[in-house]
Amino acid sequence: MNSFDRNSQTGFQIEDRDRFLPAIELGSVLRDALSKVWRRKRILAAFVFGGLVLAFLLLVNATPLYTASGSILIDPRVGQSPEANGQGMPAGLLMSDALTVDSQLRVLTSREVTGRAARDLGLYEPTEKDEPSFVSSLLRNLNPASAESDPAADLTPELREERREESIRKNFIRKMKAERSGSSFVIDVSYTAPGIEFARTAVNTLMQQYLTVSGQQQIASTERTQEWLASRVEELGKSVETAERAVADYRRANMLLTAEGQLLPSEIALNAANEDLVGLRTEALALDVQISQISQQIDSGAIDAVQVPPEERSQALDDFQSRYAQLLQEEKELMLTWDASAPVVQSVVKRKAQTRDLIIDQYSQIRDRLNSQAEALNRRIAATQSLIAELSDSYANDASKTVQLRSLEREAEAKRELYERLLEEYNSTSQLLTFDTTSARVIAWAVAPDSKSAPASKKVVVMAVFGAIVLALGLIFLLEAIDNRFRTGDDVTDTLGLSFLGLVPNFRTDEKRSRSNNPELAAQARSRVLRGLPQAVRNFDFAARWPHSLTAETMRSMHVQLSLAYPRRSRQGGGGLVVGLTSSERDEGKSTTAFNFANFLARRGESAVIVDLDLISGEMTKLLGPVLPAPNQLSEFLIDRERAVAALQPIEDFPGLAVIGNSAQHDFKLYAPKDTAALEEVFDELRKHFDYVIVDLPPLNGVSETQLLATLCDTVVLTVRWGATAKETVKAALRHRDQLRDRIFGVLYTRASIRKFEAYNNLKISDYYS
Repeated sequence: MNSFDRNSQTGFQIEDRDRFLPAIELGSVLRDALSKVWRRKRILAAFVFGGLVLAFLLLVNATPLYTASGSILIDPRVGQSPEANGQGMPAGLLMSDALTVDSQLRVLTSREVTGRAARDLGLYEPTEKDEPSFVSSLLRNLNPASAESDPAADLTPELREERREESIRKNFIRKMKAERSGSSFVIDVSYTAPGIEFARTAVNTLMQQYLTVSGQQQIASTERTQEWLASRVEELGKSVETAERAVADYRRANMLLTAEGQLLPSEIALNAANEDLVGLRTEALALDVQISQISQQIDSGAIDAVQVPPEERSQALDDFQSRYAQLLQEEKELMLTWDASAPVVQSVVKRKAQTRDLIIDQYSQIRDRLNSQAEALNRRIAATQSLIAELSDSYANDASKTVQLRSLEREAEAKRELYERLLEEYNSTSQLLTFDTTSARVIAWAVAPDSKSAPASKKVVVMAVFGAIVLALGLIFLLEAIDNRFRTGDDVTDTLGLSFLGLVPNFRTDEKRSRSNNPELAAQARSRVLRGLPQAVRNFDFAARWPHSLTAETMRSMHVQLSLAYPRRSRQGGGGLVVGLTSSERDEGKSTTAFNFANFLARRGESAVIVDLDLISGEMTKLLGPVLPAPNQLSEFLIDRERAVAALQPIEDFPGLAVIGNSAQHDFKLYAPKDTAALEEVFDELRKHFDYVIVDLPPLNGVSETQLLATLCDTVVLTVRWGATAKETVKAALRHRDQLRDRIFGVLYTRASIRKFEAYNNLKISDYYS
């Protein structure tokens, strides 16, 4: 069955698997992650720099600490204190080595040892820090209730001093570290303090106090052990004497004089009788077999097959068998010459029969002798069995006594062994009292540390950098996750379902890029009038002034795409193409982009006109107000469109481009649905005279007439400010303008930094035209 059949039977198709478990390309995921980090590398660099600064401040202001260390070896065979238990065995003899080392570790860190060390170091001496501060005294005077609630207020001076010393001891052991070195019998002791000499002295004092306390405990424990062993040795000595006397009395009373481990006489005799019985039965069985075989052969008359033991054969039997063999040979030789009826042959046959009878008679005699031997063996077997029965009764009586004897001997032996072992322990303990020994010895006294232990400069720097990188990456990926702005060309297709037309970058970065790539080229000069206008107007001709810029490349690309999508309509009698430019909201570079596109078309030889229909801001009309001719008003076209077309006047800095403003007095008219027919006639008239009619439409959000005005255009280009406009804003604007969506030709990104755009799109913008 192939995989297709199996998938069909299970009802799970490969397409279902791919839908529920989509394939993940690890390389693509890594590249995407790296690109996110790279385009926000400033955050990473800032965090790393901040981590380094914090690490530097910590290293500069931190107090250097020094750690001195020493080592103590614990001998688990020393210092085990036997205590009596329910079975009369010392519990110390059953203690494991690991528990001994752990117990000594607890002794080392106990209150007694650490308290003695703190006292020897002079830590219990009163200092200025122990005196109440001015602030605490002032607070106590201002709030008498706090003094009354102090739990130490009612303590005696002795208890207060004890409480103070315990607090100092706890502070002392916080800087101390004592731990077992792996699974060995060594305890490592270390102490960290700002002073080099104090750290060394603290470790050595602590180990010395531990040896002192441990020695005192060892002596006390050894004395207790000696007393316990003495009482036990005396008690066991009497018990051993009683047990051995009981064994001797029992032997005499029951005549059991055999040494321990040897067999009883009755047991030896019984074993010998059993061995004789086995031999007799074996011999009798062999005789029975021989007698049976001889009887069968005699009855059958097959004298040649009779097997007779060598010791039972006679000389007569051997002579008869030799004669019988000679007669057989003689008969064979006569048969070669004579027949069976010849007298000579008959004589030989007769003698052979007689000899055969004599042999059988000899066999019968042998059988009789064997029968006699079998009867004698049976009588001996019976006698042996009777003897065995008597010996068994005697051995059973002796065995029961022996069992009791062995029990008494084992009890005496166990008491003797325990007595000897405890006596040896007693002697060893008595010898220990003559020495000042402990279960521990120092194998490495602490010395002055040659370097500081904290702060570890390299570790602090590495951890600071690592922490900064982790935080920076977390922040970067968080910002990327919550980023809802248009960044890549795929965002247009995935979010809006529209085509991405290109990028109109920030003019400053685009100009800088054009200058760096073409240092020999210079921008075309502007007139004195245009140079006096605001900066926004001076960017209206950016694509025409910088033909090698990315803005110009985007305009060329959009011109080509419109030409392919809408072939020259004038050749078909339809006139020029009306292209509207709008945005989702204000300040997205819509008007500047529209004017640049119209001016770029005019410079390329196309007859183009741009119409300002932005009902909200009318930015193009406001900015061009000083240079916009008075007849170039849309209101003039609504009165007499043919005369208005003829009266259009060009602007000096935009040759070949006709500009139609909304109103000379800037009181921008809001066109109602009833004005649609008049505006449509105006655009029809403009189609007759221009190849391209570029319309600056109002934004989608906030202007309900945008959808109405867009119906006058053949197609609409939507401008989106790169990295600033939220995706939901554009989606919401298009969701409420369903009829407009079908007319949108594509989306242009505006006001983007080229470097940032390249970082988000993982590409290098082509420098072919630069």
